[in-house]
Amino acid sequence: MKPLDFYRLGLDVADNADNEPQQRMAVGRLYYGLHHEACCRFFRENVNSPPLGRGSRHIQLQTRFNSSDDPRSKHVAQLLNDLRLLRVQADYEIVPPFTVGTIPLSGKQFLVLAVRRAHWLLVALENYSPGEAEDGCRCPVA
Repeated sequence: MKPLDFYRLGLDVADNADNEPQQRMAVGRLYYGLHHEACCRFFRENVNSPPLGRGSRHIQLQTRFNSSDDPRSKHVAQLLNDLRLLRVQADYEIVPPFTVGTIPLSGKQFLVLAVRRAHWLLVALENYSPGEAEDGCRCPVA
């Protein structure tokens, strides 16, 4: 399976989400698809980089992108973090409303924001390392 298959599933769910559980699920699929895609592209460009730690792979991946002097890599790190924070809220903040900063959002508004951020992240990944990750791509984790 290609990592972007999760992302595309998230888009499909988002397009048809008519209730809060579907909206929350879509945000998760968008994030995980792009997290895996980002990981594959990072290791494609940094083949000698050590594996990520199993319990902290999300933050470590963001930190590795952010550690580069390349502004494209830093942009990926910021967008990956933004989408991760939306996913965390979708998964763990069970009592609505969703918020961004101090601004309350409906589930639909929150989902629109997540779809937009996900699109920006995909564009940033394409600028960082062009070409979708292959089927079966692995993200080294120790």
